[in-house]
Amino acid sequence: MPELDGGPPPLQIPRPATKPAAPIPTPKPAPKPAATAATSSAEKLRVEQVRLTKQAEAQKAEQLRLDCQAAELKAEQARLDTRAAQITAEERRLAQLRIDQDAAHTQKLAELERRRVAQPAQPAAAPSPPGPRLARVNYENARRACTRAGMDEALDRDFYSARYESAPRLFEPERELRGLMRMDDRRGYLLVDTVCELDDAGMVLHFEMLR
Repeated sequence: MPELDGGPPPLQIPRPATKPAAPIPTPKPAPKPAATAATSSAEKLRVEQVRLTKQAEAQKAEQLRLDCQAAELKAEQARLDTRAAQITAEERRLAQLRIDQDAAHTQKLAELERRRVAQPAQPAAAPSPPGPRLARVNYENARRACTRAGMDEALDRDFYSARYESAPRLFEPERELRGLMRMDDRRGYLLVDTVCELDDAGMVLHFEMLR
């Protein structure tokens, strides 16, 4: 309609206010069931049990190793004790052998001195033509004397004992005792052929190692 002169303007009707759209609610996560918590605890227990089992097995293996080491040390100590006892017995035997040899040597010297003193009292006999010697050397005395000579020779060569490996052989015409001797030291032993030359009284004149 045309506006009338001097009339009021047309009525302005305000537009209705537009309401903002309501936010869409975010769905909340559903609470975890109690079964999940129980499963987690069981898994932790299982892992801990496995760890403890492995630790127990490691301790058992270590104990076994220590037991084996202790047994080896005990066996080694027993071997060393046995070796020490053998060395002590050998030293005692050698000491006794030296005493016996010294006693035999002293006895032989006393016998020779007695013969020398008693010899002037005997009537002089006519010289006899040279012939084979009939006096026999005592085998045991000769062996003891030659063993002592072998001991002296062994000590000079840094051995600590010497003895016949088997029974030596006495050669009467040559007055020689021949045999195989065993000489011991800390490293082991050595076998050598020996020749022991004796006089008519069974005393050692010369001792020689052939090898």
